[in-house]
Amino acid sequence: MPVAGKTSPPSLAVRRSKSATHSRLSELRRLEKMTVEERINAALTMSRRFSWLKPTSSN
Repeated sequence: MPVAGKTSPPSLAVRRSKSATHSRLSELRRLEKMTVEERINAALTMSRRFSWLKPTSSN
């Protein structure tokens, strides 16, 4: 986000990454194929799957 009153030069404009777009579309296709039971199970096991992530303080 630009600082008040400043704008980015055109060369630094935000561009959509082809890799990120492909990854997002692949994930959406995977989710569309999941059953409700699979989605619930994925949600309930998320804390175990990502237990290696440590929360950070907002201070």
